[in-house]
Amino acid sequence: MQLPPATPSRALIDNEGGGTIVIARNNCYDSYNFAISTNDENNALVPVQRTPILSSILPKSTIKQFEVDVLRRQAEYTTRITDLEVRLAMFHTKLAIECAERGREHAFTASEYVDEPIEQAMRRSLELIETEYVRPIMDPTVADFGANQAKYYIGKTGVANEESIDLNDVTGTATAPHKFTNLVSIERRTNHLEDQMNHHRNVTLFHSRRENFDAIDKECRQTLQPSLALEMTKADKREGGMVRRFDSNAGEFTRVLMEMTSSRVSSLGCIERRLENWDISDSTRAKQYLEEIRLMKDRVIDLRRERIRQDESVVEKIMQTKKVLEEDIFLAC
Repeated sequence: MQLPPATPSRALIDNEGGGTIVIARNNCYDSYNFAISTNDENNALVPVQRTPILSSILPKSTIKQFEVDVLRRQAEYTTRITDLEVRLAMFHTKLAIECAERGREHAFTASEYVDEPIEQAMRRSLELIETEYVRPIMDPTVADFGANQAKYYIGKTGVANEESIDLNDVTGTATAPHKFTNLVSIERRTNHLEDQMNHHRNVTLFHSRRENFDAIDKECRQTLQPSLALEMTKADKREGGMVRRFDSNAGEFTRVLMEMTSSRVSSLGCIERRLENWDISDSTRAKQYLEEIRLMKDRVIDLRRERIRQDESVVEKIMQTKKVLEEDIFLAC
């Protein structure tokens, strides 16, 4: 609620002391402001403290009637404020009662027209799911019927056709056919397949291996093993022949080398003895002997170089022969 705006009013009262008292009043708020104007040069207003009783300050004025009016208006204003507060409290009470009734009606409406239909729909949906989806999948009787039908069909035709036989097709019985696979039936078919796999792995495979692979193994042992033994014997013979040839060549090279060395040593010894037995009294003969010695020395050096070259060629041939023998041995192995 908004209060009316204040309407200030002024009252001028002459004072015996040569001044004027200015009274400013608010009609709505019953407040008074006093200012005393003196007859000086500045004509300034001097504020005076607010006093509750003006008649005691100004006994000869008409302020008593003014105070009575003010008190009466204040009482009326207080009464009006109290009435407004009572009306506001009653309004709040009615509003609270209306809100409570509205909440109760809303709860009743939601419970009757929203919660119960949703609950019934959920119950119907759960029953439908259990009837149409859960029971056909988990019902062992359907699986038993499908298995019996498959056994009857297999016993009648002798052939198990997976495309034409549906173990969950219960057409012709009291229950309606379902398009979902029964888990119990799947489990039983899985167990049956596992049994068949174990049978094939432990029985069929064993007999097949004994009938086919054992015969092949026996034939391989009877035919290939003698051939392998013969080839190994031939390889050993070739290897032994190559080793013997290598040993004979090495011995021949060693014999030739020793003969050449001994011949050179014997030749040098003979030349040395001849030189020791010669008479070198004559200088000319000495020069001739020295020249012959130099020539012999050159021939010996040439022969030595030739022998070294021949030795290197023989060693190279031996190394080539050894390499060829090693390659033959590796190929034979």
